[in-house]
Amino acid sequence: MTLISILALSAVGAVFGGLLGWASKTLKVAGDPRVDELEGMLPGGQCGQCGEPGCRQAAEAMVAGKLGPDCCPPGGRSLAQSISSMLGVALSGDGEDVMVVAHIDESQCSGCTRCFKACPFDAIVGANRQMHTVIRHVCTGCRLCEKACPQGCLSMQPVAPELHTWQWPKPRVA
Repeated sequence: MTLISILALSAVGAVFGGLLGWASKTLKVAGDPRVDELEGMLPGGQCGQCGEPGCRQAAEAMVAGKLGPDCCPPGGRSLAQSISSMLGVALSGDGEDVMVVAHIDESQCSGCTRCFKACPFDAIVGANRQMHTVIRHVCTGCRLCEKACPQGCLSMQPVAPELHTWQWPKPRVA
C-alpha cells in the first residue's frame, strides 16, 4: 500500500514537473535585457521622484525613451552619465550637481518619525519621541525626508569630496 502511494505521487510529480517545464518554455515573455541592467544600476529605493512608481518602471520608461537618463535625483550625475552611455543617449544639460546628504538638527528634533518613515533607503535611525540621526553613507540625498519633516530641523548639506567619492573634473572645451 505504501509503495503504491509513493509511485502514484512520484508519477503525479513527474507529470506536473513536465507540464511546468513545457509551460516555462512556450509561455516565456521575452523582455529587453537592458531593462534588467538599468534596474540594477538604479538605487532601488522606489522613491517615485522620477514620476514612476518604482525603479523597474523607470528603467522600462528609460529604455522606451519616455524618461531621460537624468530622471533619478538620488542617483545623481554619475548615474545619469552611466545610463546615458549605456543607452547611447545624450544628457540634457552639462551642469555638475552637488551631492547632498540629510542632516538633522538633533536639538530641535521631536521624534515624530515622519522623516524616518519617508526615507526609502532606511538611512534615518531613531524611534518615536526619540532623537533621530542620519547614516551618511546610506543617504542618497533624495530629499523625501526633508519634505516630510514638520519641524524644519532636517536640512540637506553638501557632501565634501572624500577619497572614494572624488572624481576628476571633465575638461572644458575652449
